Amino acid sequence: MQMRSATLKTIIEKTLPLTLGVFAIMMVQLVDSIFIGQLGVNELAVHGITLPFQAAFTGVQVGIGVAATSIISQAVGAKEQRKSTSIASLSVGFGVLVIALICIGLIVFSDSVFASFVNDVSDAQYQSMLSIFNVYWPLWLFSALMVAVLYLATCVYRANGDTKTTGSMFLAASVINLILDPILIFGLDMGIAGAAIASSIGYAFGAIYMLIKSRGKGWFGFNGACRNQIKGYSFELFKTVMPTTANQILPAVSAFFSMLLIARIGTDEMAFWSLLARVESFMLVFSLALTMSIPPMIGRYLGAQQRCKIPELLNTTAKFLLVFHTAMAALLVLFSGWIIPVISEEQSIRSWFEVTLLFIPFSYGPLGLCMLVASVFNALGVPRKALNVSFLRLFVFYIPALWLGSITGEMINAVIAATVANVLAGAFAWFKLNAYIKTHITPRAAAANKQRVLSAG
Repeated sequence: MQMRSATLKTIIEKTLPLTLGVFAIMMVQLVDSIFIGQLGVNELAVHGITLPFQAAFTGVQVGIGVAATSIISQAVGAKEQRKSTSIASLSVGFGVLVIALICIGLIVFSDSVFASFVNDVSDAQYQSMLSIFNVYWPLWLFSALMVAVLYLATCVYRANGDTKTTGSMFLAASVINLILDPILIFGLDMGIAGAAIASSIGYAFGAIYMLIKSRGKGWFGFNGACRNQIKGYSFELFKTVMPTTANQILPAVSAFFSMLLIARIGTDEMAFWSLLARVESFMLVFSLALTMSIPPMIGRYLGAQQRCKIPELLNTTAKFLLVFHTAMAALLVLFSGWIIPVISEEQSIRSWFEVTLLFIPFSYGPLGLCMLVASVFNALGVPRKALNVSFLRLFVFYIPALWLGSITGEMINAVIAATVANVLAGAFAWFKLNAYIKTHITPRAAAANKQRVLSAG
């Protein structure tokens, strides 16, 4: 019991700063959209063009970051400093280079990007939006690059066990962004460009601070690694990056198909589904933070040959996650009467929320558990299993269930189907993880303990 209490305390200490930081960033993104919306429909439409590219950038940088965190944390646990610092340098350098090259390509083909999204408008509106886009696009791409630098730097910190600095910098970047937004957008009359500049300054501050601070910690550098070692580290990183990046892109593809299915029901249903997705993202902040805090702990246990601690960590985390989400869902039901009017003024949307908030929030616990399992498989060095779990969650459980619900033509039936899919996906993922732990982790932990006993005797 005392061990569980200590494990739970460690989980909370590692996860709470990340939860606050991620929540702050999400809030600022919401406020950004509100500020831009006040500028006009054209500005909001131009901002909307960036959303699919934001999802793509996130998929690439998170895929690289997850792979790097897994390798670095195991190297730290095994006290292989040369490997940990080399992978840290390679991952940040490679990730920033990839994002930068994508940004340059998107600037070169900016006219084609704009034309792909804007059509069926008058010539006057097209030219107005194009002038806004030409100013905003390169500035927004630079802010996306700064986000990548900050995120990849935080991966190195988390892999070395420091989640407080990560959470603090997420929070600091958000506060800077929030302060500068109204000043630049409205005070200096920079319009939508001010929003991109505010984001760039906030994220750049966090990234520069973390990179400077890391110099005193010795977390970067090749530490005398020879060319063959660097090639080996690069190959290991690249081999792990491929499935982890694919794993991050799957949700964006799933979201696209989900919206297509909901669009068949009607436009009001599309608006409702978009708002429900925003509620879901806020409800899953804690689960997202766990996917960032738990994998580095597992990696260090693996590197230090302390596999016996992994089952206890996972069981405690899973119980805590489910209890937390159940409590949050209950609170959401309790205060739904105050929350729903804030979400929307449309009566049809309100009526759907009045029903759906009674049950779908309770499925976010199993959904969060499924997300956690995928991140754990990455940390255990089996990213293909993580990819399989994510693929099955989205394209075996979620999309088919949503299709069954949508063909009835009733929005509530689609939400019920999504709820059932979330629960089934969570149960399936936990079953797969337990099976892996019993066959690959527990026996090796027992063998290691037996060897230590024999050595001591």
